[in-house]
Amino acid sequence: MLLKRVSRGIDGEVRLDWPQGPAWLRDNLKVRYALGGTGPQAAWVLSKLGRGALIALEDRYPHMLRHIPAGVLLAQDGKAVNVANIRPSGDHVPEIFIFEFTAGWPIGDLVPRRSSRIIVRFCDRGVQNDRNFSEMSKSAASSAAAGLLSGLNDEPLDRMEAASRQVFDLGRAWKAAGLKTIHFELACYDPEAPLEAVFSNARGAITSLGMNHSELLAMDPSAGNPTEAMIALAERLDLDRICIHADTWAAAVTLDDPARELRALMAGCAVAAARAANGAPVDTVTIDPNAQFLDVPFTAYSRRGKWSFVACSAPYLDKPATTLGLGDSFTAGCLLILGQKSGAMEAAI
Repeated sequence: MLLKRVSRGIDGEVRLDWPQGPAWLRDNLKVRYALGGTGPQAAWVLSKLGRGALIALEDRYPHMLRHIPAGVLLAQDGKAVNVANIRPSGDHVPEIFIFEFTAGWPIGDLVPRRSSRIIVRFCDRGVQNDRNFSEMSKSAASSAAAGLLSGLNDEPLDRMEAASRQVFDLGRAWKAAGLKTIHFELACYDPEAPLEAVFSNARGAITSLGMNHSELLAMDPSAGNPTEAMIALAERLDLDRICIHADTWAAAVTLDDPARELRALMAGCAVAAARAANGAPVDTVTIDPNAQFLDVPFTAYSRRGKWSFVACSAPYLDKPATTLGLGDSFTAGCLLILGQKSGAMEAAI
């Protein structure tokens, strides 16, 4: 399955019905552990750049806690605390495995044409039901810079609508408390996933939506030039912005200042590119001298009624040190600009 996807240049996420899979992989492959998920990955990036970031984490067993990066905060007893002060609880849950491949580096007889990664999970673990985070984030929302809600793709299909109500009810609570920037990062879903239910519950709970270009194309195959599809989706969900990231460019439609939006896209691209070059989040963002800046494949600025469309080239490395967390790093970089105000904490779930 992995080789077929790599040969076709397909990355994304798959679920396998193989309960013994995690144990087999641990026994047969050299595994490196890291904290995963959009919220934790974005929080790790933000913490390296000097911003406080609070995450939702229900699974607080010792092995998980050992892999939370310094500077990423958890809620406990009404306070945001470092992981060293967290009381471990709960049992070990099945890991999610990420297989990375690099353009030009052989996998047996197969030579990948594109660097990317495939996420493989063996169960539906569901969202992190962290009550400590939910309560603290509501009280912190009035002073927070931004809130991040992440995809529901780890939910079983029959529970996805209920989970989306739960997650977006939290977004509504943040909004009611005065949080101005609430971003939802879509993620990759099963073709049978009830995305209509996800989107219907999202309306009124978020201000911003993000995804990669392939996820937009899965919803609208005509979105090679994404402008019209992005505007249609933004109006349908009553959003202020939608952003798209691809290997060599990023784009957004916005109701706000297009110059500020362009800065957000450029910050997101720079932060993601620095991680790609270094293999992990960095505290000083620089662009690798080997990065290429390719032309954006469509008009980089336009107006459509009340909407502004902006796009920029992204620094592109054909052989990055990692592809893990690049979309999450892009999101974190955007939020650094979009959330600029007096608040000092990004709330992430």
